Amino acid sequence: MEGLCMVLRRMAYPCRYSDLIPRNGSPLDNCFGFIDGTARPVCRPGEQQRVLYNGHKRVHALKFQSVVLPSGMIAHMYGPVEGRKHDAGMLADSGLLADLQRNTFSLTGQPLCLYGDPAYPLRIHLQCPFRNAVLTPQMQEFNAAMSALRISVEWLSFLISKII
Repeated sequence: MEGLCMVLRRMAYPCRYSDLIPRNGSPLDNCFGFIDGTARPVCRPGEQQRVLYNGHKRVHALKFQSVVLPSGMIAHMYGPVEGRKHDAGMLADSGLLADLQRNTFSLTGQPLCLYGDPAYPLRIHLQCPFRNAVLTPQMQEFNAAMSALRISVEWLSFLISKII
């Protein structure tokens, strides 16, 4: 219901993303989406098996990288790439980070960011969880709150895998 309301609010005229920022409920007030890489298992190929083998998931796979908005819409999709490719490698190959550096600023000039898992590098336009050896209670609270929001990209990956 919340996703539908956000889409309807976004489609209402006149409406800008900056109008929706206070409604996202995120500890990051400049976060506009979530990025994740997903591996889609495939049958073992007859040739070049090593290229498609994903050692982390222990399957032969094709990988995709998606950026999902809080409304559930896919804002960016990159792939397929070989199954052994790391999420940070897909990010570099996709050119998404360069696009973010050029184009993702609010009306006041504040940089907007995506939020990803710890596999992604920390940048101004790309944030990830705290991963220090010792986390303060505030860091743990931030990680938990962002993890709860980030689940939307996991749900979408799950739904797409059922369609494919």
